Amino acid sequence: MKLSEIGEAQRADGVDFIQNEIKRVITDFGDRDPGSEGERKALSYMSDTLTQLGADVKTESFKVAPHAFFGWTYFVSIFMTLAVPIYFLAPVMSIVCAIIAVVPLILQFVFYLPALDWMFYKGESGNVLGAYKPEGEVKRRVVINGHSDAVYEWHWHYVGGYAMFLGSIIVVIVGLLYILATAISAIVLCGPIGMPSGGLIWAGVASCAFIPFFIAFWFFADTRKVVPGANDNLTACYMAIAAIKTMRDNDIKLQNTEVVALITGSEEAGLRGAKAFVKNNPDYAREQDVETVFLTYETLRELEYLGIYNRDLNGTVRNDAQACALYKRVALKHGMDLPYGSVYAGATDAAAFSKGGYKAVSVAAMNPSVQKYYHTRLDNYDNLSPECLAKVFDITMDFIDTFDKHGFNISESEAEQAQAAAADADVSDEMPAVEE
Repeated sequence: MKLSEIGEAQRADGVDFIQNEIKRVITDFGDRDPGSEGERKALSYMSDTLTQLGADVKTESFKVAPHAFFGWTYFVSIFMTLAVPIYFLAPVMSIVCAIIAVVPLILQFVFYLPALDWMFYKGESGNVLGAYKPEGEVKRRVVINGHSDAVYEWHWHYVGGYAMFLGSIIVVIVGLLYILATAISAIVLCGPIGMPSGGLIWAGVASCAFIPFFIAFWFFADTRKVVPGANDNLTACYMAIAAIKTMRDNDIKLQNTEVVALITGSEEAGLRGAKAFVKNNPDYAREQDVETVFLTYETLRELEYLGIYNRDLNGTVRNDAQACALYKRVALKHGMDLPYGSVYAGATDAAAFSKGGYKAVSVAAMNPSVQKYYHTRLDNYDNLSPECLAKVFDITMDFIDTFDKHGFNISESEAEQAQAAAADADVSDEMPAVEE
């Protein structure tokens, strides 16, 4: 059988495999927070599975500070709470508190730098690379990526849904800006070491209303509760493994294209697994004689929101234009004109690959106005979408076939056929930002 001949029966087997394995990982290995025993067990199990499928498996380990990534929320909570009473004694110190709160946020969350990692205990995480070799010399390579770890629960999202989650962030931002404005006004009117008086006293009293929200921000991510992570992101891990299993089960060997499942650890701790992979494998995707594409999947749950993210890491990183265009053209053949979008709040592993010089694309299927399952205990094996998995499976296998035949180049005739196939598709022209 050829890749192009894979049909309904193979798709059904692939989707069943994905769902069954997701349930097994969640029920057998427990919590998979970054650097945990559960994550290591899951990675070991996936490594064994890939080995049994005939893949050439390589593993690597690295240290990770699992609580550090959300550490900036503690800085915001503590120092913005302190900024309120300190204002009455020294407004300038309120500004200092605000700066101490904001700088870790920018470094740790906006740029995903390990600014706070030294302050937190470290565990051991890892990556698994399973390569399904071609018959001949490797001249092309498709790397399908998903992350094995699960996130700490977003407490207020679970308690009150997206409105409460987003509202808690907005109120904290408003409170920070209000305190800054009030402190600056007091410095201008009363001097750099003066104490506020008159109306400025009442302005400070009003800022006390933000204290409960600052304190509540401490529980932004509840490190006592790890979500199951069925959709985010075991769907991606097993989409990658299912591709190799389907090829092995149907005795499909490509001539010169290697198909790789790259399972990264500790993505939820700031893309630490993907960053470690780039650091440890600097030449992996830069070999001039091996044309390589990285396909990172995230949260394959809501088919109507399936889209391509050509900007990543809070909108600061561009994913590869050729890789994004290739996925878009392949999806067109399956009746889906996928929109481009940006990860404006958060990031995917594709950002680390793109920054490392790899040609990477990120694809996700989730509502940007995140549903209640996202990053909560509701993201379990009983909340999967077989329809979404089936469609992405078809696109994935076609993506491999297309890259095997053409690399990053698709003929004009094939592009026209893809456009014709999507002519009757009911799709959205725009895709809003996603949070990850």
